[in-house]
Amino acid sequence: MFDDGTKNTLFAVGAAAFLMTATLDRAAPRTDLATAVDTDSLPPLPLSASTDGSPAQTRVASMRVELGQGFDARLLYGYVLEGRVVTRREFRNDATSAISPLDLGIVWGDLAEPGRAEAIEFRAVPRAVWYRPGPHAVLTEDWEAQVTNNHLIPADAAVNEQLMAIEVGNHVRIRGYLVVVTGDGIAPWRSSTRRDDNTIIGGCEIILVTGVEIIQPDEEAA
Repeated sequence: MFDDGTKNTLFAVGAAAFLMTATLDRAAPRTDLATAVDTDSLPPLPLSASTDGSPAQTRVASMRVELGQGFDARLLYGYVLEGRVVTRREFRNDATSAISPLDLGIVWGDLAEPGRAEAIEFRAVPRAVWYRPGPHAVLTEDWEAQVTNNHLIPADAAVNEQLMAIEVGNHVRIRGYLVVVTGDGIAPWRSSTRRDDNTIIGGCEIILVTGVEIIQPDEEAA
């Protein structure tokens, strides 16, 4: 994510990169998914997010998971995120698209309530989210902690199909693990483990996703 000191400076560069890479991604075929993880061998996860709406982040036994095509992941925490999707972007050409073909920008807590996120402009840029409040937005002091960009690693083809069906505006529940990914040709790709690190590098969550739900309006109200 972009912090306040860099948003305006990098917006033009990000917008140009967005247009160029978005065109390339739309024209390219989808990369065959490399992952086929045995989820039965993974540690248990919370069923839902925390009662205050924030993501549930739980300690798990450290273990390495082979992802395929020379990539593996080390589990950092169990993780459950619930919120409203504000950006969506597929990746077909970057160094990790074979294991992480989708980013979702998701807001949680107060920002996930109907009408709240509409006061903020969101744009997906390569592996990040740019955002800017509108002139009449009424926001809490810590609202930026409720904006997340998530690099999603589907555990298998079935999870990938569920993720690819998600659209902007959906309210979703994503269950999985925050991870650090290693592989040929990339530096260690480490997930954020904090909600208040709104930085360009290291501020996004990298999630090995084992479960996906689109939450219907009647379930939100329950």
